[in-house]
Amino acid sequence: MSSTEKSKNSFGLYLRLLGYLDGHKGRSSFAVLCMILSAASTGIVMKQLEPITNETFLKSPDPQGTFTHLLTFVIPVTFLAAVVRGLSGYGRDYYMRALSQVVVQRLRNHLYGHFLTMQMSYFESQRTGGLAARITNDVQVLEDSVTSVVGQGISSSITAIALVGFMVYTDWRLSLAAFVVFPLALGPIFHFGRRIRRASGEGQQFLADLNAQVHETLTGIRVVKAFGMEHHEKRKFETTNASYFAVTLRRIRAFVASSPLVEFITTTTLLVLLLWVAYRALLEQNVNIGTFISFFAMAATLYPQLKNFNGLWAQLQQAMASAERCFEILDIPDPMPDAKNAPEIKPLKKAIEFKNVGFEYVHGHPVLRNISFKIERGEVVALVGPSGGGKSTLADLIPRFYQLTSGQILWDGQDISQAKLASLRSHIGIVTQETILFHDSILRNIAYGRPGAGFWDVQEAAKAAYAKEFIENTPQGFNTLIGERGIKLSGGQRQRLAIARAILKNPPVLILDEATSALDTESEQLVQKALNELMGHRTTLVIAHRLSTVRKADRILVIDKGRIVEQGKHGFLLGKHGLYAKLYKMQFRTPGKAEAG
Repeated sequence: MSSTEKSKNSFGLYLRLLGYLDGHKGRSSFAVLCMILSAASTGIVMKQLEPITNETFLKSPDPQGTFTHLLTFVIPVTFLAAVVRGLSGYGRDYYMRALSQVVVQRLRNHLYGHFLTMQMSYFESQRTGGLAARITNDVQVLEDSVTSVVGQGISSSITAIALVGFMVYTDWRLSLAAFVVFPLALGPIFHFGRRIRRASGEGQQFLADLNAQVHETLTGIRVVKAFGMEHHEKRKFETTNASYFAVTLRRIRAFVASSPLVEFITTTTLLVLLLWVAYRALLEQNVNIGTFISFFAMAATLYPQLKNFNGLWAQLQQAMASAERCFEILDIPDPMPDAKNAPEIKPLKKAIEFKNVGFEYVHGHPVLRNISFKIERGEVVALVGPSGGGKSTLADLIPRFYQLTSGQILWDGQDISQAKLASLRSHIGIVTQETILFHDSILRNIAYGRPGAGFWDVQEAAKAAYAKEFIENTPQGFNTLIGERGIKLSGGQRQRLAIARAILKNPPVLILDEATSALDTESEQLVQKALNELMGHRTTLVIAHRLSTVRKADRILVIDKGRIVEQGKHGFLLGKHGLYAKLYKMQFRTPGKAEAG
């Protein structure tokens, strides 16, 4: 049975959750021992009601001996059982709740780690807020529910088994009558549990949609305000929120409806049982008062356990709906796992070679077709061409953000798809048009690729990126917090921090994806200086729309509709009067400028 099929039932899902307790067998065993002691001591306390009642209220031929027996045996045993019950109850509750937190912590870590291994195409088809909800909302439901289900569910089961054993030992005929309630109560428990699980799954999806919408709106708040779309976004949010409200009410109705039914069944059974016990005690006179009180106390303690099962089952179904959503993510396989004995990628010595490379995001719709070329060590190769031609996709294949559809990419003759992914990416630095910075200090953002870098190294990288001057003018210098995605900095400042980050990493291979296209002229000049510093003697692949930035490239590849249609130096391509010359003249209307350089 596959893991996905296994997750279709609550038992399989629950076993998977308990698998996160691996390495905690000692604690688990101690918790179970506490449960057994608690259940056994509960039964002993109830059972001692029989001799206490009989020896106290029934006439005894030896009152002094009976009292001595109560004082020296029955009372001490009952007191000891009560102490054991209290201590074991504490141990049971603490360890089970602690173990359930272990499950939640490990599941959350597993989910987050799994997200980091998934292919870029997955994230491009999902809403960021919805994915974040799996780690926050869904795991939170598990945190609230697993604690109750693990701790109380197992404990209630053991207590119920112990009480049943004592009841059968006390009076097996009364026990048979008492147990009629179980099959009657299971029906509504399971029926409403299914409804709760369906509603919980839908509710978590709506909650994920709400999170995603909030994330998107706040991230794009400038656009929302600029286009006057506040009312539209508010109405869209209220519509989703209303759907979440409706499905939550469905879950609440199912949850509260089952409890009165189970309570009615158990109460009716208790009354019928009481009537029968009274009949036997009064008319048949084959039940003494001690047996009656002891047995009825056990039954009265047992039936709340049954009612507790109802609440726990409802919580379990709610938790399993969230578990399904979590395992749905975890069951997505790693698209590019390292082979068992995958070799390390060494620093580039000769060339990166594309051999008949093809790629498609959607089957049957190729983005790149039969791409073949080499980037020699130390060479600067530029990719230019119309938008949508496949330039960025081609560059993304080198660090294996996507898996090739066909062909090979060779690193000094070694197929990168067969090598260790981490070693490959350790040799590559990337600077893109969309600068990704974190809500942290300038220092930590620059040192992101080298967390152990010293302050002096960070300063030198900032200096090389022409960023040190503006950094020292910020309120706390290198310790200044830059806000989410670097919102407190200008576009040019953010880009220079990204370049400083790449300089500090010191990669032998560099990918520049339109790194200056979104900047004003003054910022572009500073960033271009920083890029020249970064490129140095590195092997560099440059993607650019502004053709003025690639005139000095060793080689220019013109990409159109997923193919290389032209290649050569700037002057050679202008002389061909092909697509490159056409694009260049569109950017530089003046003929004299077009021929310059």
